[in-house]
Amino acid sequence: MNEPRYKMRISRLTVDKLGVKLYDKVSAVIAELVANSYDADAPEVTVRAPMGELLATSHQGKIIDKGYSIEVSDTGCGMTPDEVNKYYLVVGAERRKDGRGDVSKRFQRKIMGRKGVGKLAPFGICETIELITAGGEKISGVDQIGKPSVGYLTAHLVLDGNEILQPVESEYEPAPGALDGTISKRPGTKIILRDFYHRHVPTMEEFNRQLAQRFGIQTNNWAIKLVDNLKTEGSLGSSTLVGLFSIDLMPDTRVELNPTPNGGIAGRVFGPDGNPLVGYSAGFTVDGRDFPIRGWIGYARDPYKDDLMAGVRIYCRGKIAAQTNVFNQRAGFTGEHDVRSYLVGELRCDWLDDEDDLIQTDRRDILWSHELGQAFEQWGQAMVKKIGSLSRNPMRVKVWDLFRETTGFEELVKNEFPLPEQDGLRHRAMEIGKLFGQTARRDEVADPEQARNIAQLSIMLAPVVALDDKLREAAESDHALGAIAALLRTARIAELASFGRIADDRIRVIRRVEALKDDGSNLEAVFQELIEYSPWLIDPQWSPIAANEAFSTLKREFAKFYESKTGEEINLDDFSDDNKRADFIMSSQDSTVQIVEIKRPGHALRDDELTRIVKYHDLMDEFLKKPGNQEFLRLFSDFHITLVCDELGLGPVGRQAFSGLVKANKLTHLTWQVFLMRTRKMHEVFLQEAERQRKNASIKKQD
Repeated sequence: MNEPRYKMRISRLTVDKLGVKLYDKVSAVIAELVANSYDADAPEVTVRAPMGELLATSHQGKIIDKGYSIEVSDTGCGMTPDEVNKYYLVVGAERRKDGRGDVSKRFQRKIMGRKGVGKLAPFGICETIELITAGGEKISGVDQIGKPSVGYLTAHLVLDGNEILQPVESEYEPAPGALDGTISKRPGTKIILRDFYHRHVPTMEEFNRQLAQRFGIQTNNWAIKLVDNLKTEGSLGSSTLVGLFSIDLMPDTRVELNPTPNGGIAGRVFGPDGNPLVGYSAGFTVDGRDFPIRGWIGYARDPYKDDLMAGVRIYCRGKIAAQTNVFNQRAGFTGEHDVRSYLVGELRCDWLDDEDDLIQTDRRDILWSHELGQAFEQWGQAMVKKIGSLSRNPMRVKVWDLFRETTGFEELVKNEFPLPEQDGLRHRAMEIGKLFGQTARRDEVADPEQARNIAQLSIMLAPVVALDDKLREAAESDHALGAIAALLRTARIAELASFGRIADDRIRVIRRVEALKDDGSNLEAVFQELIEYSPWLIDPQWSPIAANEAFSTLKREFAKFYESKTGEEINLDDFSDDNKRADFIMSSQDSTVQIVEIKRPGHALRDDELTRIVKYHDLMDEFLKKPGNQEFLRLFSDFHITLVCDELGLGPVGRQAFSGLVKANKLTHLTWQVFLMRTRKMHEVFLQEAERQRKNASIKKQD
């Protein structure tokens, strides 16, 4: 019996762990095969795949292959049948120590492969690997159709994953293919993958970016070509060359690391201005040996749009070894949000797998616990902090520009302060807006609602700041009369500007109430929430109360008291839960607890609703007079109920109770017509002043 032509010598467990378990994405598998082509001195490698397609479907737990294939072919040195047996089928043999050397023969490339397991990566996505390779010296023989030929001896074999993964330890014998032993005109290797698992091929654009990110190689004798084998060759979009992985950087943030040709690292870190950064080295030293790091770090122009561009990419011999955005720095450091969103870079550390291999087998991270890993980590953390400090001003400019773009801030300011004498207010508003805009986070100013709030706050504060400036100027002036006159002019301008803003805001709310009133679908909760934030609708003297610990305590304790007396929970003007409406509005105005019960327009108050209002009254009275609540009674000496409701659908007893509360001056009843009429009448002064200022501004603009 003839000796089998090919034998694979490997433990089945090793194949399972190193092949199937570590590689489950198409791009990661192809990257391993492309790396092998690079090591084989290939000037070009071509990947043919059904771009953007699912390779197999899954139905009721069964994988159904769709008949696609993926080919990775190169123009490298290839292998003879003997070399296939000696190198390719010996899994785990280190390329750099098996006689082939640390660099390639033709282009003197630093070899990427080390562990000898990348060839098994395809078994993570498919069951069949077909290898066709030709290499060695030129010889005479016959070609694939039997004609005499001079060229390179071909090895052709098919590896079956199902057979390799059988739980036995005997040598595996791949089946030879039809081209085995024939002569090829050119050297090179083609690997064909078939019989796929449920995996997805990236689109052409995604595949391009993924491979560009994995290979940090820039040479004139290396190219990766992608071909969509579902399209007609030569048609639009059927092929592309993998480009460099480029990221647009924020101006004045790039730091270069440029060790000397002999590996010198001291003083070889250069800032955005091209000058050395004092105290920083392009690498680190361990036990007297320098470990150089070449490349760059900076801030991206825009936040990460995907994981490919997130953080600093670390390459070893042109192939990605890890990716990190903070070098394992703990959370909570200054500028952490920006670092985790913007920091990018490309570092080349060819020493990562020189003696001690610091790269994990799946090339997803570095062994940071190793002595060199710890030193690298400390170096990286210091560099991250330095980049953060250098990037602070460019980041502020970036966020300020985004804030202006999101809000149209200059136009807002001009519209708010249009008069010539308001030039100072415009200047102050721009200053305040810039301060807020620069110090806010990018995600805050990118959100239109949050950005508008910041813009409105800036405009609102401008009169206050302008007046404060004049007060300081008057206090320090030797010409008291002139300073006071200037102060009064500024105060008047600030007053009118603030008054106009209040008027506009209140008009807007009044119109909103009128619109809500005419929409019969609105519930009481809508009006309650509006009153909560605009209590002046009930009384122009009322204002929204700021956080008041005493009043918050009163509400909390009254809720407990109410539940202890009635067994019912009560929700006091809490609108945070959409599913739980507030029972009524409670606020504090001039030491009086104000309770506002508002019903939707057209509603008639029922006896059970009045009973609840009476209950609120009686229990609040009892609560304030309760022994131990004297402090509450001192701070909040009285309480009053305001009811906004169109009709009274009460029985005799209910009407009597209702009249009693009104006569005791404990309840004020307003219909919606009266409520809105009172609101408009009470705010006529605002409406008139707002209209007057608009007319004046229009006239002065025309002048």
